[in-house]
Amino acid sequence: MSMDLTRVPTEERLQDLRFWRDALFFAVLVLLGLGLVLAATIEGPRIGLLPALQARALRIGIGLLVLFLAARFRWALLRPRMGLLYAFVVGLCLLPVLFVGATKGATRWIELGPVSFQPVEMLKPLTVMAVAEFALRRGERLQSFWGGFVPAALPVLGAVGVLLLQPDVGHSLFLMAITAAILLLAGVRLRYLLAVGLVGVVAMGLVMLLGFFHTQSRIARFLAAEPAFQIRRAQVAMSEGGLMGVGPGAGWAKDGYVPEARNDFVLAILGNEFGLFGSLLALACFSVIFVASLRIARAAQTRWEGLVAFGLGYILVLQVALNVLGVTHTIPEKGIDLPLLSSGGTNLVFALASMGILAGIASRVLRDAGEGEFSE
Repeated sequence: MSMDLTRVPTEERLQDLRFWRDALFFAVLVLLGLGLVLAATIEGPRIGLLPALQARALRIGIGLLVLFLAARFRWALLRPRMGLLYAFVVGLCLLPVLFVGATKGATRWIELGPVSFQPVEMLKPLTVMAVAEFALRRGERLQSFWGGFVPAALPVLGAVGVLLLQPDVGHSLFLMAITAAILLLAGVRLRYLLAVGLVGVVAMGLVMLLGFFHTQSRIARFLAAEPAFQIRRAQVAMSEGGLMGVGPGAGWAKDGYVPEARNDFVLAILGNEFGLFGSLLALACFSVIFVASLRIARAAQTRWEGLVAFGLGYILVLQVALNVLGVTHTIPEKGIDLPLLSSGGTNLVFALASMGILAGIASRVLRDAGEGEFSE
């Protein structure tokens, strides 16, 4: 199964592309605004309103700078060195396992003085670029299991192995889902993905059940008759928000009532203070970004850029889906942040970098048609 994502631009398509690029920027700004308000209302009572706003604004400022730089950079220049770059970032993910202790049952952070970051956030967009490159290098051989599929997927399996050492089952499954989507779109036979996916799910299930205590406890809480402590409190917070919410800053749920309110369960605070309206507004913005990524993929100048654009949008929608389904107790909670809204600085910066890459792909098409904004 393959899809030609490269299109010859017509005036109608250029207008469509310009609209969706601008819609992407607008949706990102709305989400950043919501995130700023949530940071103030969650962190304000603990550290003060002004410090909370300053900390979030600093992260947003850094993220927007990265977005601008990512939009200007021609990422295709990295394609010849994609294997080395991917190996380097996988190595960064291994550093926390070797040199730091566990936090909440896992070793995922690199500490650099007052700054800490989670290298897996860098690995997610890079996996999209790398898998797209590895797949396209195989050409017609991608239809072969050993000659195409295995060489294209093998580097990601190495990354998954490193993440399992942390242990980070959620992001391991996340990378596998990203890889499967890109390979399917690039032309890998569906039966290969189904067969390997079935084996992988069984193997991952055994590893989770036998090896990782914190993963076992998450599954046990999910299967219990009553939802886990934090899930119950998140559900109460969202239900009490009603249609329009109790108002920004007026909610009580963030004052230690909902654990991880600033990260995994920020949706509960959004629902409590902004109600169903606020939650649907955020989900609508995420939907706009995903549709924009599909439109940009359709208009991309090269097949590699088309795959990258699709993959970056898929990363975002998959993160949102896993977070929302976990918070609502539809699936076991994965410990995955809500993009652009959770307080994590690493997640925010690399999410905005992904938005910049999308904007850059669109702007190059428009520039070559005489309408672009980002000069090279």
